[in-house]
Amino acid sequence: MLSDKATYHFMGIYMVGLLSTLSAAIFYFLYIWLSQKPASIQHFSFLCISGAFHWTPFTIIAYATMIANVPSNPATFAMSVATVYLAHGLILSLLTCTLTHFLAEKQEKRESHMKAWLRHRITIACHLRFAKLLSGTEAFCIYLRLLGASVGEHCSIRAVNPVSDPELITIGDGVHLGDFSRMIAGFYSSSGFTQGKIEVQDNSVVGSQSLILPGSVVQKDVILGALSVAPANSVLQQGGVYIGSQTPVMIKNTMHALDDRIEEMDYKYKKIVGNLAANLAANTLKVKARYFHRIGVSGKGYLKIYDNLKGFPNHKIFQAGKSYPIVVRHSNGMSADDDARIDVRGAAIRILSDDNGSNSSSILDLTLKTGKALSARTIADFATWLVCGLPAREQHVKRAPHIRDAVWMSLRNANSFADLHYYSNICRLFRFSDGQEMYVKFKLRPGDENISEDSGKVEPMGILPPETGAIPRDEKDTRPLLFLAEDFQSRVSSPGGIRYIFQLQIRPVPHDDATCDIALDCTKPWDESEFPYIDIGEVHIDQNLTGAESEALEFNPYIRCHEVDVIRATSSSQSASIDHGRSLIYEICQHLRNGEPLPEAWRIFLEQSDVKVDLSGCPMAAALEKKDSGKVTLARQWYQTLWVIFAQPLLQTFLPYFLMGLLIFAPLNWILLLKESKKVTMHWLLPLVWVSSGVLAALACVVAKWILVGKKKEGQTVHIWSIGVFMDTVWQAFRTVVGDYFMEMTSGSILFLLWLKLMGSDIDLDQGAYVDSMGAALNPEMVEIERGGCVGKEALLFGHIYEGEGGKVKFGRIRVGEGGFVGSRAIAMPGVRVEIGGNLSALSLAMKEEIVRSM
Repeated sequence: MLSDKATYHFMGIYMVGLLSTLSAAIFYFLYIWLSQKPASIQHFSFLCISGAFHWTPFTIIAYATMIANVPSNPATFAMSVATVYLAHGLILSLLTCTLTHFLAEKQEKRESHMKAWLRHRITIACHLRFAKLLSGTEAFCIYLRLLGASVGEHCSIRAVNPVSDPELITIGDGVHLGDFSRMIAGFYSSSGFTQGKIEVQDNSVVGSQSLILPGSVVQKDVILGALSVAPANSVLQQGGVYIGSQTPVMIKNTMHALDDRIEEMDYKYKKIVGNLAANLAANTLKVKARYFHRIGVSGKGYLKIYDNLKGFPNHKIFQAGKSYPIVVRHSNGMSADDDARIDVRGAAIRILSDDNGSNSSSILDLTLKTGKALSARTIADFATWLVCGLPAREQHVKRAPHIRDAVWMSLRNANSFADLHYYSNICRLFRFSDGQEMYVKFKLRPGDENISEDSGKVEPMGILPPETGAIPRDEKDTRPLLFLAEDFQSRVSSPGGIRYIFQLQIRPVPHDDATCDIALDCTKPWDESEFPYIDIGEVHIDQNLTGAESEALEFNPYIRCHEVDVIRATSSSQSASIDHGRSLIYEICQHLRNGEPLPEAWRIFLEQSDVKVDLSGCPMAAALEKKDSGKVTLARQWYQTLWVIFAQPLLQTFLPYFLMGLLIFAPLNWILLLKESKKVTMHWLLPLVWVSSGVLAALACVVAKWILVGKKKEGQTVHIWSIGVFMDTVWQAFRTVVGDYFMEMTSGSILFLLWLKLMGSDIDLDQGAYVDSMGAALNPEMVEIERGGCVGKEALLFGHIYEGEGGKVKFGRIRVGEGGFVGSRAIAMPGVRVEIGGNLSALSLAMKEEIVRSM
């Protein structure tokens, strides 16, 4: 039985070679018939052998050993090479379609394993030998239809892996299948052979290296992210954006217009913020109060900007002589019941418009606290800090002593809220009237200049404070529980009220991302000798708010203005992620605490988190209107359709082999002349012919890159059916041929790095960079690798992305820092930055704009 199967499999492999040989034979007989030239057994044998093996270096060897005459003209030779390849590919495709239909039509009720296996081998062989060069064209869609697939109009099917069961594939209108995506309608597992139809409906996008398994339905307007899986027999709901392998998670639904802050976040950032929001929301619903800074005392007054601000550029808000109504709320960080506990003290400030009426609107909300730094640099760090427990925190601060300093310096043993210094820690973007932009931090200091920054300072009593974050009062302390609130109210009621000095600390916005992230790092204060605090005005508080009025206050970092803006973040690893993320969390919790209707966008966001929150008793705002999805996103004009049916396929198949023919001509001509002279044994020269022509092909690929594609710019967008993308696809086809012929053999070498460098990559050639993947050459000008950077086998560095937005392709740089590592078959999307010593492990995905840090 085993020997029979081996025989059948051997026959199947033979059939694949035979079909390709038969295609070459048919071409030869057509050539003889049309040209009326006499048949040659030598030429016929050469074509049949070349067709069977179908590898250009082997074809050169066969030509050099079997053909005696020297080609007379390089253009004629190149034209012959390209014509033979194109004709052979077309005939092979037609034979493949015919034979697969024949096997399918003649099958029994249940197709035998051998017939299925043979059909798979034939279709895969045809794809690898010819059809893959039709990537992105309508001709490839026609080829799939001839194989038995149902493919709609205006589809963009890129460099997909071979489709082995096309008769089980249904693709709707305007579908985009990204580079190296796979549709597998049948596979073997421990439970046997699984097979089922696959349906990808209109306007859907399947990301790079994603996998669609048997029985799955990808509904309209779905985006399946890169390196994600549509599991067997699954249904991906209309409009959903899915990411994940085992069980894909819908991170949003494009059918709804969601909160911009959520839209800007990548998947990991959304997950962290969603889980934090859900946890705090559950606590808020339980106690009907704030989680942090629960008990506070508030007053109102005004902020008077000084009349003379020497050396300070003109600013619309902080303009000399201006005055604004202001509200200040003081509170303890964790202590809700005892002001004598050693705790973080806070000062939330609301600056109102200078309208004289009662309808003053908020210009700016600032949240300040004691201590010049936070204990977490990013929202991911903050989430980990909350749940990891004291032992893990202590281990962390041993590795990062400045975090310990930030924690202890934030604690204050207060006698009065008015005698402490308060800092914003997190900086904002400051825009001056002349358009200049700078980073800014805020400070509120006591009006009495004799009160130093060390007022109420607590000396460390261990590695970190207790779990609660607040140290219990001394047993001998007899002050009332809420003496700080009483003191504040008493001072406000006294003549003159409470006076603070309002200060700014500004610094230029750095030009490079790395320095920007350092400037935004809220765990390390800025050097005051380099960036001193500037006295900008005075705050006077002369009116107390009642307890009810104070409780009703809602401070939100997202209340900002153009002149003092929140710095947005797209990734949880960015320093700006805390301010961006907490603004959303604060607002969600405030709505729940006050029983206000919760927008559906936020409800969806909470429901997609890993934390279950009972929202059944919460009023909901009006449901979001669904977006119109009737239009085909990738619709083409009639002339574009004609182009992708006829001209584009011809360019992608004929031109690469025409150029290869030109490049091979001189080395081949030289070896044939030496063969005729019998001066050198030919087998010594054959490797030299391959290497020399391979180097010429690599250089030609560089020239073609700059002629056909030019240099793409970071942040640039182009339409998927534009001339620019068409020319890029032609070059990609030529790059694929050059890679198959020679350059894949050089990956990991200095020659490969030099090739990338010539095509626009920014690589430290003399500093030990290592690249072992053709996937780094997809958008070479978007790749930057510093010394010691490493890119593993079959890793993909995508400098472009299509997200289904108006048919636009977007470009972004990928940076691998010093000693950074991108593992085998990992994927890095546009904007990814692997920092110094960062590690993107094998088969991992770094989403767009994500920062991969060292562990």
